Amino acid sequence: MNKQKMMTCTRALAILGIFLLLLSCVQKQPQPYKNFAEASTKLNTPAKIDDFQKKHFEWASTSQGGGCAGIDIGINLEACPPDFIFNNKGRGNCGAFTTFAVDCLRKAGYEAYPLSIYKKWPDSLAPGHQPRDYHIMTLYKENGKWYTMDNGKTKPEGIKGPFNSIEDLPYKVLKILRN
Repeated sequence: MNKQKMMTCTRALAILGIFLLLLSCVQKQPQPYKNFAEASTKLNTPAKIDDFQKKHFEWASTSQGGGCAGIDIGINLEACPPDFIFNNKGRGNCGAFTTFAVDCLRKAGYEAYPLSIYKKWPDSLAPGHQPRDYHIMTLYKENGKWYTMDNGKTKPEGIKGPFNSIEDLPYKVLKILRN
């Protein structure tokens, strides 16, 4: 092999190495739990759930395979089981993130609900998708105060609060889903 071909191969390998390194930095970490039952019992605090969702789950639209049976999440979540996102390679929409978090919180003894809110999304929130006017997130109570957890979108917000009452939430509440 001549010197010029060796230089070309070396450059190509260097570029490939840099690409693989960058790819490994942006991918979600592998899930540390064997199954949903283990995850949903070991993730027993809001902080653990929030951290787990940010590290191991990613938002995906229904058309990208992240939806829960294409249901209107503003009405109910019956077709969105809590294990959906866990078993869907960590990909899910806001309903999938919410049902997972609510299930984990309830198993840990928290009062927790899916919270449907009115929110006009900017076009930049989910490029290529039609913005809608509602969103769903987790509402839970800890030490007599209300908190929200919202990781089910392209830019996760995590935990917000405390709020003294549901009326103090900085959102227009459509419905607290008590299913």
